[in-house]
Amino acid sequence: MTKKKTWALAGLGVLGLLASFMIFWFYFAKPVSFLTNGQLVKEINRTFPEASASVIQDSISVDERHVVVPFISNEDHYGLSYWVWKRHKWTVETIDTKGEPKIWKINRKDPSSFHLVWNIHPQDQVSFIAYYLIRDRGYQITEGIENYIPRVQMEKKVSLQEKSYGVMELSDEWQWLMNAVIEVELKQKPNLFFDPFTPERNLFLGWIPYDQSDKETFPEGSVNGNVYSNGKMLIEHLMILSKGDLEIP
Repeated sequence: MTKKKTWALAGLGVLGLLASFMIFWFYFAKPVSFLTNGQLVKEINRTFPEASASVIQDSISVDERHVVVPFISNEDHYGLSYWVWKRHKWTVETIDTKGEPKIWKINRKDPSSFHLVWNIHPQDQVSFIAYYLIRDRGYQITEGIENYIPRVQMEKKVSLQEKSYGVMELSDEWQWLMNAVIEVELKQKPNLFFDPFTPERNLFLGWIPYDQSDKETFPEGSVNGNVYSNGKMLIEHLMILSKGDLEIP
């Protein structure tokens, strides 16, 4: 092998290493420090001027690459913004001008990545929120075998006394139920057209807001906001329930 060919091969090797390094740096390098409050306000308003953010309440890390930022607007709306580290920078993927509870499914295939997110306006005087994961009872016949599906109702109460906002990972029990439903659905519908990561219609999440007297209330100032989304993030609404939707012993 001539020296010219040797140097050419060596050069190609170096270029390959540099390309690999650049790809790793651009897509997989660890995140840098999160943005300052001033930078957050500027980026939210640049991306979605209708948000009119003025005060950053907090920056809540869901994991190393996902952050929730609750904010207050110039119009005194309590909103939420969702941030992701990708392509070597922090990017706001979704902005909601109101803070009604929603579920952020970071990895739609993995319930352990699901988080409840909220920012309730203080004027709504909500003392606490009761979240529910419910599976309705049912009955079906599969290949001549009768199956009764019992109702499941799980509850988690969250106080709003200290702060209007929050982020909560689903409990182990809630994750277990979701995974169990996915497993059953896969066995019952093992075909290419069934999406096992969209929970079947009898399993749903909901919430009930309560006032200081432990009575149901409707949070007028926290619902029906305007939303910016780049369409790359799965954030779903939760049903507002009432006690009539529950089974109480």
